[in-house]
Amino acid sequence: MKKFLNKDFLLQTKTASTLFHKYAEKMPIYDFHNHLSAKEIFEDKQLGNLANAWLDGDHYKWRAMRAYGVPEEFITGHLNEKKQDDYQRFLFYVKTVQNSVGNPLYHWSHLELKRYFNIDKTISESNAEYIWNKCNELLSTKEYSVRNLLRMQNVKYLCTTDDPIDSLEYHKKLAQDFEIKVLPSFRPDGAFLIENEGFVDYIKKLGEVSSVEIKSLSDLIDALSRRIEYFKSVGSLVSDISLENDFFEEADDSEIEKIFVKRLKGKELTKSEICQFKTYLLCELGKLYSKNSMVMQIHIGALRDNNSSLYNTIGKNVGGDSLQDFNYAIQLGKLLDKINSVSLPKTIIYNLNPKDNEMIATMCSNFRDCQFGPAWWFNDHKDGIENQLKVYSRTGVLAKNIGMLTDSRSFLSFPRHEYYRRILCNYVGNLVENGEYPNDEQFLGIMIENISYLNALKFFNE
Repeated sequence: MKKFLNKDFLLQTKTASTLFHKYAEKMPIYDFHNHLSAKEIFEDKQLGNLANAWLDGDHYKWRAMRAYGVPEEFITGHLNEKKQDDYQRFLFYVKTVQNSVGNPLYHWSHLELKRYFNIDKTISESNAEYIWNKCNELLSTKEYSVRNLLRMQNVKYLCTTDDPIDSLEYHKKLAQDFEIKVLPSFRPDGAFLIENEGFVDYIKKLGEVSSVEIKSLSDLIDALSRRIEYFKSVGSLVSDISLENDFFEEADDSEIEKIFVKRLKGKELTKSEICQFKTYLLCELGKLYSKNSMVMQIHIGALRDNNSSLYNTIGKNVGGDSLQDFNYAIQLGKLLDKINSVSLPKTIIYNLNPKDNEMIATMCSNFRDCQFGPAWWFNDHKDGIENQLKVYSRTGVLAKNIGMLTDSRSFLSFPRHEYYRRILCNYVGNLVENGEYPNDEQFLGIMIENISYLNALKFFNE
């Protein structure tokens, strides 16, 4: 029986072990999609205690704690400024994790303890006090500020997720005094979600920051173009958008103009009108991204805020989201084709529902520089990562894979790159040991280094 979390954790063969320890392990991290705060990085925030570090903003953990039956006050009570016993919060998470056999949180949490705090003990009630005291002692030191946590994991690039109206003040400051590249990503949800209650107010704010009085479609595109250029000037290399329902239905530009003006007057739109506007804006944004040499990320398939009582009392991104199951292959093909008829930017497409893996992978292969994105959110566990790698391999060219990201709000999440690399090396190692690929260590080593870091560096920076 193997010891838990030994040096060959998840590595089942000698080839896998060699590929990981000799090639993957040493590579830096390019985290091209996360939800970290540039302000907190600039201020070099101390995380507080382990409950703060683990539980203040991580909805992965909140979902698990709810599933285990933890009272909500110990999960999200801090968001409503309720006084909390942080050690009790931590204990509830310990009990949750100890019982979460097969959940990636079990592996991630132990990797975080090992890599940041040099703790080999398993997470359990009997070890809880020791883990709490040792981690808190270290977290209180300057060596465990958020900048130093990033340095510990050899992070070189990280791309935050930012609104077009953001000043990017802290990204600009970080560019002056921090060696790790903290780059903004352009996420125009506010301008895209025309059905949202706050859309009209958002358009006014967008107009103010871009110095454009937005009264027409051309004004909107002008404002977004100016903000994209501003983001680019601050170092942005990538955009993002979330598609959660129908997103392609063509209409004449004159019809889209009427829809936009109608909404600016505060009137409700039909589902068809909403979809037609989104189609138009996606295509226009695609052209702008191509013009500005920005990678276009598309995340498809989240069904958000299903628990209305959670949403109404706490807000968004608190663990009330799940998989959407709408069919969109035809829409996606038409969207990419329409943008490509002018100029498709480098593109990464992520699907949340794993039923869409083969469809997305084969769709990406229809176009140049279009990547089937790494396993995302509910898929970034061992099986999900393996499945993504297998589908990527059999429908494309594995050696061109751009690797992994954290998609995280936690500064302790970067061992997820190690987790991914171990699974990658195990997958390739098994192919070699089964006689399905030659034991060409020199070639395979270069491929593993590329997938771990260098492919992303080239994809985003060249």
